[in-house]
Amino acid sequence: MNKGLIAIHNASIAKNLPFVTFRLPQQEHSTTYIQTTPGNVEWKTIRDISGETGFIMAPFDTRNGHRYILVKPDLVIDGEEISMETIRTVKNLESRREPQWNGGTPVVTEKEEYMEQVDAIKSSIATGAFQKAVLSRIRVVKGNHMEIVPKLYQSICRRHPNAFTYLFKSDEHFWLGASPEPLLRLRERKVSTVSLAGTRPYAEKHLNINRWTAKEVLEQEYVTRYIHDVLRAFDVKDYRISSPYVKKAGNLLHLRTDFTFDFERLNGRLWEFVDAMHPTPAVAGQPKEDSIRFIRQLEPHDRDYYTGFLGPVLHHGETDLFVNLRCMKVTPEYISLYVGGGITLESDPEEEWNETDLKAQSLLKIMGTYIKNLK
Repeated sequence: MNKGLIAIHNASIAKNLPFVTFRLPQQEHSTTYIQTTPGNVEWKTIRDISGETGFIMAPFDTRNGHRYILVKPDLVIDGEEISMETIRTVKNLESRREPQWNGGTPVVTEKEEYMEQVDAIKSSIATGAFQKAVLSRIRVVKGNHMEIVPKLYQSICRRHPNAFTYLFKSDEHFWLGASPEPLLRLRERKVSTVSLAGTRPYAEKHLNINRWTAKEVLEQEYVTRYIHDVLRAFDVKDYRISSPYVKKAGNLLHLRTDFTFDFERLNGRLWEFVDAMHPTPAVAGQPKEDSIRFIRQLEPHDRDYYTGFLGPVLHHGETDLFVNLRCMKVTPEYISLYVGGGITLESDPEEEWNETDLKAQSLLKIMGTYIKNLK
C-alpha cells in the first residue's frame, strides 16, 4: 500500500476538498488533482466546460438535473513517491463545508423484477420500437465504509492494470471505479475511440471470437455502426478501423473494435464530437433517443454518473475520457455498485441477470478483503 497516497486521500476527504486520483490503463503510477481555489465546480452543458483544464465527470443524462463536474488541478501530485512536505501541505489546506450527500436511499432491483424488465424490453423490440436497450440495476453494500475507500482504490488498481481507475470526490459526489471502455482519447494529435459491447466470463475458449453468439456479435455491431454514423456526420472520412477482437477486462471478456483518426479532421469541434458520441449504444441502446426514453420509464433508479464519462482534460496537452463503468457511489450510509447489460431480441433474462452479477463480483471480491461477511 502507498501510505503517502492514503494520507493524502484521508486528509482530502476529512476536509471535503474536491480531488481526484486516477491512473490510465497500463500506467505504473497514479496522478492526483486537488482543487484549492473556490469557484464553480459544476456546469450545465459540455460547452460551458470545454475550455477548462482538469478532470471532468459527466452524468449519463443531464435531463435528470445532474451537471458536469470539473476538479481543477490547483495542486498536482504525480507519481508514487509522496513526500512528508506534500502531505503536510494538504493537511494544512482550508476545509470546505460538510457535504449534503446527494440522492436518497438507492433503489435495488431484485432478480425477478429485473428479469421482467428484460422481457418488457424484448416485447418493445419485437414491436419495432428500437433494436437494443441497456438495462441497469444497483447492488447496495450497507454501512459506513468510507474509511476503506483509499485502500480500496489501490487494490482496484492492482487487480485491474488494463482499466482506467479513479477515486473522485467533489462536494457530495464520491465515486470509485475501474472502467474498461474509452470514450475518446486525444494523444499526439490522434483521436481514438472504441466500440465495446458483449460480455462473457473470462475463459480460454471465449478468447476465440468465432465462439461468441449472434446476440453478442450483434450487440457490439450496433455500437460500431453508431460510431460510423457519428464520424460521417462530422465529415471524418479517412479513419482507421480494426477488425473486432476479444478484450479482457478483469474477470470478464468483451468484443471490441478500435477507431483512430487525425485530430485535425474534427475542425475544432472536439467537444461537439464528444457530445454526439455520448452516450453510445453500449450504455444506452439503439436508436439512442428511443432507447433512453424507454430506459427512463423502466428503470426505477437514477443512474446519476454511472454510464456517464470522466477523465483528465488536456493533461500534458492530452485528453483521456472513459465511460463510467464498473463503478460505485460512496456515501456515509452505503456503497452503491452500478451494473448493467445490453438487451436485444435474443436476450435470455436469466443470462442477463447473471451477466450483471458477474460485473458486480469484479468489485465485490475486492471489497470483501476489507468488509467482513460480504456476500
